[in-house]
Amino acid sequence: MAKASAESLGGTVASEESIASYIGAGILSSGGNAVDAAVATSLALTVLIPHLGGVGGDFFMLYRSPEGRVFFVNGSGFAPRRLTREEVLGRGLQEIPESGPLSPTTPGYLAGLYHSWRSFGTMEWASLVKPARLLASRGFPLPPSTARSLKLRRECLEADPGSREAVLKTLPREEGSPARLPGLAALLSGVEEDPLYLYQGEPAEALEEYLASIGGVMGAEDLAGTRGFTAEPLYSEYRGWKVWEMPPNTQGVTTLHLLMLLEEEELPEPFSPERVDILAGLARMAYSIRDRYVGDPRYMPIDPHELARKETLLKLLGQEESNGSKATGDTTFFAVADREGGIVAGIQSLFYPWGSCVTEPRFQVTLNNRARGFTLKEGLPSTLRPGAFPLHTLSSVIMEQRERVIALGASGGHLRPQQHALFVTNIVDYGMNVLDAINAPRAVWDPGRGEILCEEGFGCRPSWRKVERIGVANAVEVAGSVKRGYTDMRGDGLPAVAP
Repeated sequence: MAKASAESLGGTVASEESIASYIGAGILSSGGNAVDAAVATSLALTVLIPHLGGVGGDFFMLYRSPEGRVFFVNGSGFAPRRLTREEVLGRGLQEIPESGPLSPTTPGYLAGLYHSWRSFGTMEWASLVKPARLLASRGFPLPPSTARSLKLRRECLEADPGSREAVLKTLPREEGSPARLPGLAALLSGVEEDPLYLYQGEPAEALEEYLASIGGVMGAEDLAGTRGFTAEPLYSEYRGWKVWEMPPNTQGVTTLHLLMLLEEEELPEPFSPERVDILAGLARMAYSIRDRYVGDPRYMPIDPHELARKETLLKLLGQEESNGSKATGDTTFFAVADREGGIVAGIQSLFYPWGSCVTEPRFQVTLNNRARGFTLKEGLPSTLRPGAFPLHTLSSVIMEQRERVIALGASGGHLRPQQHALFVTNIVDYGMNVLDAINAPRAVWDPGRGEILCEEGFGCRPSWRKVERIGVANAVEVAGSVKRGYTDMRGDGLPAVAP
């Protein structure tokens, strides 16, 4: 797709899928606020791109109210009570597998979405679920991203009987072909009546029964305990801009750490290799702090808001080496701005494309593989413990200077903090508009491989690995009474507006 922008006084939605953006804009046109539109947009994304942001994953949201207060909603699942270090080691494994029945945490997505609506929404819940339910039952053109994922992850999906039946035999192969998800439509029909239907109705029983049949450990008791909650976002400043990020168990503090370190640097030309040299060097330090200190906040040795202070960062630098991040995942980010100036930065994910590749066939719920965010090493905030939240790669940014407010984010797993730092510095240091900032060439350090990834258009050194794309970004901007939505040429989406 080409990079795109749209503006309106009535509000805007920017997502990775145009149909989802239009559904969200329709909610704004009907009088809904940014959170109402976010719920409808998000649910539509679970239908259109289930490999990235399905109902078996997680959901996080930053919400800036029209009055200017910023809130964070955590829709993260936790380790099932029977998923213990001893259980994993007893099966002859040295780490939590990338796929299969041991890799999911409880799916926090619907719990987080419902908590967001209950806390800040204004419209009737069922009216926000209905568009996604109709999309799943009546059908939709298979998006290019979904078609690509079916090819790339076919072997993983083939290994699970439920995925073979409910994904590979159900969805077409070619992009643009008519697709339907009747099982998901049935689930959403129940969710219209009961937002927590997945956790305490027939779907919970079906999930428990199916997982038990393939060697899983998640049960109905785990699902029943899954709830979303509100927490205080992290806050910092960068060269006169206010910046909010998501707190632990997300890696949002790493974005703030990178910006704190970048603020001490004199940045070179925007697409020069020297800029990446600086970013990569600082990322190595910031990620070492993340891997040692960030995870479930109940087990962190430092208070999350204390960790987000520059003085704390400088004390910790150099004390620890990184534990080594696992391979990165994939995600979908969207943003909404309403007529009154309310803004949502929403992000949802299964972690890897198609997550665990485990699908409950009746309701077509493909589960995440977020248990990969745990380590079997003892004594860390991210150590595997029953009921613990994993270290999450999901995060997003809201930044503000005077009357200008921007919400932005991208897919990209462990690479996300560096992408956020690129976007922020593109806007603040290099004077780019938001559309150019999220569409500019990217280059980042990959902590999993220990190498630099570089897109065409950047000044790539010969030793760097050239890649087609690094993540897909979206953004919205409120400037006075005008709301603008922006999408990334790397994705398939377009922004939509409410008049």
